Amino acid sequence: MIAPKVLRRAYALLALLSVGCFGGPFLIGSTLRGGDHRGWPPDRPVEWVAAVGVSATVLVTFLLLGSIWVANYKELKSARRATLAARAAKDLGAGGEADRGSP
Repeated sequence: MIAPKVLRRAYALLALLSVGCFGGPFLIGSTLRGGDHRGWPPDRPVEWVAAVGVSATVLVTFLLLGSIWVANYKELKSARRATLAARAAKDLGAGGEADRGSP
């Protein structure tokens, strides 16, 4: 099983990624509305900072989540196999194929 500390970090990163993906475009759009030119490309430094900051935050968060997944891949794969084996044993103990209507 994945360590609880790592699991909490993964969920926190997932929440941050969700907020960044959903709220990021709104933040960028609201900063683009100010200034002399309303649209792309940004004409004020704060618009560039918002656009690059939101994009970098989402990208780094995505990469961190990917690294957690890669680091725990073998453990996740073995846990999945154990779950499938337990379900198969339970199905065989409860009648197996006969319960599913097979001839």
